[in-house]
Amino acid sequence: MWQYAVWGAVGAAVNRALIFMEANRRAKGPAWRYPDGPGGGFFLLASALHCAIGVGITLAAAPSGIIATPLLALGLGAVAPAAMAKIGQYALATLDPAPPGVDGEGEE
Repeated sequence: MWQYAVWGAVGAAVNRALIFMEANRRAKGPAWRYPDGPGGGFFLLASALHCAIGVGITLAAAPSGIIATPLLALGLGAVAPAAMAKIGQYALATLDPAPPGVDGEGEE
């Protein structure tokens, strides 16, 4: 099962590399360079979290029998960060925003 986790991490890293290459094409130089970008530390943190999501989802799916080959683990790891981001957007959209003028601290 740990092999599938490794393949999931590789898939997430491939996905992150493609995102990075796309960002580099749009920027005039390294996309992570501060002050034009968020900085190298943020980029490394985002990459680590991206891979952790791929590993976590792949590990969660491995015991269920859904993943039968390393190629499926690679694909699941690559798709997992994007799918989780979309699920997060849907979850946030279902929350009702506070009405204008209400700061959540009660009556004045």
